[in-house]
Amino acid sequence: MDDMNYLLQREQEELLHAQNALCPAERRTHYGLAERFARRVRQHPLPYRSVRQDGFIAFNPHPFGGEGKQI
Repeated sequence: MDDMNYLLQREQEELLHAQNALCPAERRTHYGLAERFARRVRQHPLPYRSVRQDGFIAFNPHPFGGEGKQI
């Protein structure tokens, strides 16, 4: 089992790297890595981004530049 704090930190680091990247290819690479870490967070046994009964996610970083970000 992965450490949740590590996964969250790495996702945020990759998002920052993508945000600061000048090259579009490098930006896509970092967003791809961030998406992989986000996927591992969703699959983690702790319910950090689990879908609630009302269909919402407890925490979804999408409005803050995370999942769902268009490249």
